Amino acid sequence: MMILYLKCMLAVSAATGLPPRVLPVIQSIEGGSVGMARADANGTEDLGAMQVNTIWLPALAARARLSQDETRQRLISDPCFNIAAAALILRAYLAETHGALLPAIGDYHSHTKALNAAYLAQAERAATRLFGPPGR
Repeated sequence: MMILYLKCMLAVSAATGLPPRVLPVIQSIEGGSVGMARADANGTEDLGAMQVNTIWLPALAARARLSQDETRQRLISDPCFNIAAAALILRAYLAETHGALLPAIGDYHSHTKALNAAYLAQAERAATRLFGPPGR
């Protein structure tokens, strides 16, 4: 199975210290693409390849030293910028979970226990589909 933006994901994983299979798994679940902006029921939007939620715009804009409008546009149109943003978000969740990767991956989707668990189940299926069964 082809993994879109793999070079970028590998570079970002190396730069942020994330396992190299995590970002492709998240992207395959999120199903985002360049140019995509999907409205959420809570009034936010999910943007671009990794479906980065607009709740993160202030923090990401500050980190990138861009306006929130510029950051939003880059998240939508620049897949590597979007992937790097997703990695920073995942690093924030790793800090919250004291380095526990699986809860952090679930938190990428939701801090709600049931939604987090469902996302982790999707991640396991996606990882198997992309990389084969565990231990391979």
